[in-house]
Amino acid sequence: MTHLLEFLTQKGKYFPLPLDKVATAVSTKGMFYSESSPTERLVFGDWKPKTFEEVPFVLTDPQGDKVKNVVLLYGPEGNLPPKMPKSVSLPCGTPARAIHLLSGVSGWGFPYSQEKTVSVIVRVHYEGGKTEDHPLRNGEHFADYIRRVDVPGSKFAFDLRGRQVRYLKVEPKEKEKIEKIELVKGPDGTAPVVMAVTLELPE
Repeated sequence: MTHLLEFLTQKGKYFPLPLDKVATAVSTKGMFYSESSPTERLVFGDWKPKTFEEVPFVLTDPQGDKVKNVVLLYGPEGNLPPKMPKSVSLPCGTPARAIHLLSGVSGWGFPYSQEKTVSVIVRVHYEGGKTEDHPLRNGEHFADYIRRVDVPGSKFAFDLRGRQVRYLKVEPKEKEKIEKIELVKGPDGTAPVVMAVTLELPE
């Protein structure tokens, strides 16, 4: 809570959407084939807020390996991904200039899969009922988590013990209040991971 309050006082420009209530997996455990696998984890040295390109992100602390801290969406391969949901929704309640994501990685992502398929759809639900889809593609926005692999639509953000997490942003087209942001699994074979979401508010 202290970190969240510190975050909220940063000029009022950014607003975090905490993942704790919608998180589906523990990133300090193996997330794909086996929970005991050390190579299938995304682990920060600490879980304090992080900043990339001046955008602050609030992480969910897994408290060792006890608390779900990331959104892992459905994937057809492995052990855990087939049990994951195909969408999660983050309550919003404000207009946004941009949606910043600490994400851009997946199991079975590029270059394991070379196809430019849709991995995740960021679906913006406006207060009046209108929706807007932003498809994020494997090999363009998303890459495999297992090591640093660069793709043109996202940027390498953090090295996590040899694994990677990337940064990308989505820009809503409307200036209306956003009721919720839905993260929807695309139709491909990847298992995407989202570690943090931050809104950039209108000036």
